[in-house]
Amino acid sequence: MRGGAVTVHRAQCPVVGRMVGSGRQPVRVRWSSPDVAGTGDYRVTLRAESFSRPHLLADLTEVIAAEGAAVISAAVEPPHEQRVRHTYTLQLPDAALLPELIRAMRRVPGVYDVERAGRAVAAAPL
Repeated sequence: MRGGAVTVHRAQCPVVGRMVGSGRQPVRVRWSSPDVAGTGDYRVTLRAESFSRPHLLADLTEVIAAEGAAVISAAVEPPHEQRVRHTYTLQLPDAALLPELIRAMRRVPGVYDVERAGRAVAAAPL
């Protein structure tokens, strides 16, 4: 751990060899599947770029809900040259649902791009 962060490397990563060579001891980690961990909650932040139009926010949140995601937070920047940026932090029951959610959001009329706005993290149990 350096600077309060933990970095996980695959066993085959060259960095692991260098760390072991310098005397650092590796720590084994294992990822649990949602069934084992008891929770499949997956939190992600998405940014949608779109052309401004009436009911766009309602249409996007309806698609998000239809794909099984819950909105944790949402921010909409004021339109600039008829373009709007929406940022959503969402909770999904399974990370595998993310690609279809992004495709569904891109199908909303006026939306021309949807991308992850950072790294996804597993949600803490409530």
